[in-house]
Amino acid sequence: MKRNIKLAGLVAGVSLAAVVAGALVAAQQTPTLASASGDGVRPMDSVSKPAGTTPSTTPSRPPGTTPTASTTPSAPSGPVKLKLDLTKLRQGAAPATAYVDGRTVHLGKTNFTLPAADGPVWDVVRSGADSALVLHSPKDDGRAVLTTWSGGSRGETVNDVSSVLASADRTTSAYAVQPTNAEGTELPRFTLTWRDPSGEKYSLQRAGEHGPIIHAVQGSEVYFSALSKTSKQTLYRWTAGDAAPTPINAVPSPSAVSSDLKLAASIVSVADDGSCTALIELASAKKRWQTCTYAVDELRAKGDFALGGPAYRDGYGDGLFAALDVKTGKAVREWSGGSAVAIISTTLEDADHILVLAEQGGKTALARCAPRTGNCELAAPLKNGTGDENNRPYQLGH
Repeated sequence: MKRNIKLAGLVAGVSLAAVVAGALVAAQQTPTLASASGDGVRPMDSVSKPAGTTPSTTPSRPPGTTPTASTTPSAPSGPVKLKLDLTKLRQGAAPATAYVDGRTVHLGKTNFTLPAADGPVWDVVRSGADSALVLHSPKDDGRAVLTTWSGGSRGETVNDVSSVLASADRTTSAYAVQPTNAEGTELPRFTLTWRDPSGEKYSLQRAGEHGPIIHAVQGSEVYFSALSKTSKQTLYRWTAGDAAPTPINAVPSPSAVSSDLKLAASIVSVADDGSCTALIELASAKKRWQTCTYAVDELRAKGDFALGGPAYRDGYGDGLFAALDVKTGKAVREWSGGSAVAIISTTLEDADHILVLAEQGGKTALARCAPRTGNCELAAPLKNGTGDENNRPYQLGH
């Protein structure tokens, strides 16, 4: 996300981005679940099928290989629109990003179990090799608490955190504290805090604005947006330690900023039946392309694809997600599950893979899809439970 995570027990800060865009918008690892190799992703074995066809079992790459310039096709081929059926996917590697299975947080080779008293988990952000920032709701009252973890040990706790994100290299992170009144309404002020693994912190106080969303962190720079009293959204660039941020006027209603701070997606129009989004080059303020077919939820440094969702969002979950050519805005792949599959949240695992938290037939799974081939596999197996029943077995982090 926007990340396009909905509020059904998920990230509160990200949900706000989805609304703007679409209104826009002690468990153990399963023994059969393959391990991720470091921070990379092992080859995939399953293939999503075009509507009305029989799924192929041809591997996306020869077993034992990793994606390289010589093995990765320069131009994806095959059908653009594919059908996602979680029951047909083979088991693959565990996610390289942070994720939650029951009450256990997985960070590569590091796992730790959250106490039941921490309540529902809304998000988990990997902030180092064995460190994480966990956003949860102990009272399940709509107010979030951020808890830091390192090497499986609990650290500090911060109340009223609405948005949290780490840099792509996981060396720095930032979070926003949004106070509310007794009725849960956001007050017109917030605090943005930048931190590094050593514990060094810098904070920025903002008055007259609310609803902060952190879109990107790189080194000491933080790109975030906030809403004025009239609900006008502004994107800012802030360098930790500076007294004030700088507004980015070329991106008036941001939905995503690339992790290298070079590209941003801006919502340029909103109608009853959807929205239009433009991709902006930040250095020149030049518009590269515009789409009214998809929303842009996430951008990755030097990636060939932007993560897209539906231009119109309403109801429980999304009906599709897509990989968009970052040069043209055209869909390279689009996966949908029709009425059978609810897309709850998605994120870019790396430059070549998308992770999706999805529900089907009263069960939930984490799946991985590759835009270049269209292949999908399970990153965590189907388990009983959904968000509708408030017992979803997984949470997809970042």
